[in-house]
Amino acid sequence: MRDRGRTRRSRHSGALRRIAPALAFALLLPATSAAEEEEPEGTFAGFFEDLFSLREPDDPAPLPSRNTFGMTGLLDMPSADMQPDGEIAVTAAWFGGTLRNTIAVQIFPGVEAAFRYSAIGDFSTSPDFGGTLYDRSFDIKARLVKEERWWPSVAIGLQDFLGTGIYSGEYIVATKHFGPDIVVTGGIGWGRFAGRNGFYNPFRIISDRFATRDGFDGQGGTPNFGRYFQGSEASPFAGIEWHTPVKGLTVKAEYSPDTYRPERRNGPFDPANGFNFGLDWRPMEGMELGAYYMYGSEFGLRLTLTGNPNRPLFPGDLEPGARPFPERAPPPDAPAPFGEVVEVFTPQTATLSFPETGVTVLRVEDRGPTARFAIAELPPSADDRCPLASAVTIDAEYGVVDAVVFQWADGTPLCTVALRPAGEAQIFAESDPTALYPTDWHASEAERSLVIAKLAQELQADGMVLEAIDLQPRSVEIYLENNRYRAAPRALGRAARGLARAMPDSVETFVITLVEQGVPVVSIGLRRRNLELHIEDPDAARRSFLTADITEALPRAARGMEPLPDTFPRFSWGFAPEVPINAFDPDQPLRADLAIAAEAKVEFMPGLSLNARVQKRLFGQLDEITRASDSVLPRVRSDFAQYLDQGDPGIDRLSLDYLFKIDEDIYGRLSAGYLESMFGGVSAELLWKPVDQSWGLGAELNWTQQREFDKLFGFRDYQVATGHVSVYWDTGFYDLQAQVDAGRYLARDWGATFSLSRRWSNGWEIGAFFTLTDVPFDDFGEGSFDKGITLTIPLNWALPGESRSQIATTIRPLTRDGGQRLAIANRLYPMVRDQHLGAMRANWDLFWQ
Repeated sequence: MRDRGRTRRSRHSGALRRIAPALAFALLLPATSAAEEEEPEGTFAGFFEDLFSLREPDDPAPLPSRNTFGMTGLLDMPSADMQPDGEIAVTAAWFGGTLRNTIAVQIFPGVEAAFRYSAIGDFSTSPDFGGTLYDRSFDIKARLVKEERWWPSVAIGLQDFLGTGIYSGEYIVATKHFGPDIVVTGGIGWGRFAGRNGFYNPFRIISDRFATRDGFDGQGGTPNFGRYFQGSEASPFAGIEWHTPVKGLTVKAEYSPDTYRPERRNGPFDPANGFNFGLDWRPMEGMELGAYYMYGSEFGLRLTLTGNPNRPLFPGDLEPGARPFPERAPPPDAPAPFGEVVEVFTPQTATLSFPETGVTVLRVEDRGPTARFAIAELPPSADDRCPLASAVTIDAEYGVVDAVVFQWADGTPLCTVALRPAGEAQIFAESDPTALYPTDWHASEAERSLVIAKLAQELQADGMVLEAIDLQPRSVEIYLENNRYRAAPRALGRAARGLARAMPDSVETFVITLVEQGVPVVSIGLRRRNLELHIEDPDAARRSFLTADITEALPRAARGMEPLPDTFPRFSWGFAPEVPINAFDPDQPLRADLAIAAEAKVEFMPGLSLNARVQKRLFGQLDEITRASDSVLPRVRSDFAQYLDQGDPGIDRLSLDYLFKIDEDIYGRLSAGYLESMFGGVSAELLWKPVDQSWGLGAELNWTQQREFDKLFGFRDYQVATGHVSVYWDTGFYDLQAQVDAGRYLARDWGATFSLSRRWSNGWEIGAFFTLTDVPFDDFGEGSFDKGITLTIPLNWALPGESRSQIATTIRPLTRDGGQRLAIANRLYPMVRDQHLGAMRANWDLFWQ
């Protein structure tokens, strides 16, 4: 019987044709640059000397190596080692007629996961059918015990736990490092790891159901719950690694219990024994090469390219440094009642008795609503150092004292010691000189206009746009469009400097409201004097965050903030190259085009815009896709090949969009037109997301009609109403973002999509999702249900300058029709999440950069 969960092609395709797409797929993830090492001088000889140089004693420990499955391990077997947090690797490995292409991610410090697409040559399940099997598989490994001095690290793993189960196996493995050079691994395995020298499955003691292991049954793509740790036997495996004195070179050997029974039965690979030997070489950071002799009968090769969100391609930031923050001169006759102010908030035990201090407490008095002050006179013998120990003693002698003012006999203050935050706040309130700055400039319209023009120029020099302003004698609020800086706090820091340079001295309060696509998202209140005090403070980032007032931005109507004259309407446009990719087609696993995309936008007023996007293919292979859809559902996505073939050039988007705010926590969007490349119609969305809350709620309703394959102005006869309610949650655990969308999909199926992603503070995001609907797995077709991996790479990680642009892609093992949503370009939650409190806190160290 033909396995419906597998797709095959002719056995006559050459090995070179199979390897070339895999290598191209591996090159999708660029290698990182060597950030810490100086480039060698001179000639090719110097280059090769550097490649094959010996390790120095102070060189960092080598990173754990990877196996032919792309996971951290030996040659074919896993280990309990883990990669650095966030490490991403793309691996192409070949041996025995099999090519494995793997994307592996260290999603947490103790959890590694991978998606694999394998081409197993000359694989057949019956005498009547032969060819190459293209198989998709998912792996996950979790560390149970971290290595310490006297015990190894221990991990548990599932290989091919979601798919056809060709590589299905489970294992428990331990790894121990002996010094910097020797690594020993041992473990036991089930499934593919239990084919040689097995012993009684220990889990059979728990239940008889562990004695048998289910075979594959179905469309593939579902968890293999009938297999995990099951089977009559388990088998041991082991290996050793030696990090040689040659930098980057590792020698490995292992014993594998995998007999490759399916390949031996169906293909040409015939392992002679279970021993594997090989060399791994890391010629530069971001690249690994491997050469192996496998199972006594085959040679193998491996290429791995790695990157890490925490390790930019260009660590040196070539962005121009921020201009200095100007300090105001003190106003004439400004009071100085406290002298130098010193903070001693850490609880301390008094080391002196009160008579030993030599000071005289003149009085203890209440100041302000909550602060208690002591006024102390210094003895004539005192020097000019602030007597901190005496302040602590006075606090112990007189009960709770929030601040102590030390003065000379003539009443001149030497210093003031703030012992508690209430004392510091009161000192600040009483010594604020800003009320003495003159405000007569505000009465002149000409002077106000000059101030606003200067501010607009200052912001424009930093790549930002002043959209609206409310200028008062002692305060200013601006609506700011940040078109340059990915991290909002960096834009805020630059804006605060611009305000300080442009505003008259009397303007003390800065309120900066960040605007996204015409919508005010968040307001940040800053006191100018606080910022002046923080300039030379080594803890300036933390202090400026603690004194910032981050609140919801009110709707425009509530604030009465009108755009500056000549701001609207405005027009923007741009061109960019694109490389559309089609992967996992059994006729050719990887196809790509080189295309050019043009985008244009006309903004008529804040939030109201006309958006267009057109794409033209220059050359490529996507028009060669011939595999027709076999879907029994409405073909809302599976006819994508016809859109690629006939829609060149095509209109990907032509829509009128209005984004707005209903109140301080509720955002709205209305869209009409050609919403995406396959559907047009009308769409409405609401989002409730308070700025200081880690979760939000959304709702979306769409009426759509399928577009013609040429992606121009015509429509097909398929219409559908779709809608979803959504829950968004920033968990606060390792930057994890969770999302659930429940409702009706484009194929008229009902269900929910569950998404989980890790979003780094620099904009990197790696996630996975799956969708379950009321469509039976058999009707859905191969894969059983929709699932995939999402990847977002910010350009300022890969380029040495600031940019808000990013590369985002979704990798689906299969393109089917069940569980498909509209591809709306301007959904609300991604627009606001990076401007809210959690993201602000994570990036606030950039405020002063």
